[in-house]
Amino acid sequence: MEIEELMRKEMLSRVREIEKLLRVQDVVKEFDEDLFVALVEQIRVKLLAEVVFVLKAGVEVREVI
Repeated sequence: MEIEELMRKEMLSRVREIEKLLRVQDVVKEFDEDLFVALVEQIRVKLLAEVVFVLKAGVEVREVI
């Protein structure tokens, strides 16, 4: 099996785990540390006003303040 295929399967597995976690959550009205830890793999500070959250599913979310 190719490395790309293994990476794709791993990412799909992570997305399914996150999906299961989100399905049991009610509407999030305030910061939920457990949910944050379950979703976020890494935080990168690009600039003083720009942060990138790298999710465990491999997706990056940029937040500019």
